[in-house]
Amino acid sequence: MKLCLLFSLLASFAYAQQPPKIKITPLTKGFYIHTTFRTWQGTLVPSNGIIAQTDEGVVLVDTGWDVPDDQNQTEQLLDWIEQNLHQPVRMCIVTHFHDDRVGGIATLRKAGVRVVSTPLTAESAAKKGYERPEGILSNDTTLVVGKLPIRCFFPGPGHSFDNIVVYFPTAKLLHGGCFVKSYAAMGLGNLSDANLNEWANSIRRLQRTFPNPKFVIPGHDEWDQISSLENTLRLLKMKK
Repeated sequence: MKLCLLFSLLASFAYAQQPPKIKITPLTKGFYIHTTFRTWQGTLVPSNGIIAQTDEGVVLVDTGWDVPDDQNQTEQLLDWIEQNLHQPVRMCIVTHFHDDRVGGIATLRKAGVRVVSTPLTAESAAKKGYERPEGILSNDTTLVVGKLPIRCFFPGPGHSFDNIVVYFPTAKLLHGGCFVKSYAAMGLGNLSDANLNEWANSIRRLQRTFPNPKFVIPGHDEWDQISSLENTLRLLKMKK
């Protein structure tokens, strides 16, 4: 009986140590949500990014949620794209310097993928021990890849001092990253680099800049409703 219990515990421990499998969800034509996972404060937390298809290959927004020497989820992401979309990954845009956004840069670089950010994110990521992305983005930059326009916009400090959002105007798709909390979120999450005094002002600036998005994708948790910006403001008001 004791031996069976020991085997059961060992099997459960081994299962818990296995890296989580990523999740890919179709959103609208040519766009997918990639979701990777990491345990934070004892809970398995999903982290959302974007896969965008263009005529010249795939653009990613944010890497998988990896840490140095553990790049498995970003590898899974690249494998899924190769097997299902049959296109090369041309670029990854990272939205701030935390590990849920930049942790897979080493894997992407090894695969020949260009990784870009603002200069502030590049500098901050390097200070944290991650590979430095190319800091080429201004506070409001529109890239065009394979005829697909991609607007990278700094709304002001919030979740972090460097957080940007990425907007795809052809799909009216706004990727808020961790700057935007899910409509279902009950709290503001990691506040280690947050600016609580300016976050609400930055959210309102974002709403004025992109007033009618069809999709709003937060950095974590549920994204199937578009009220995440309003919930972020509500959570910030409760925090005061």
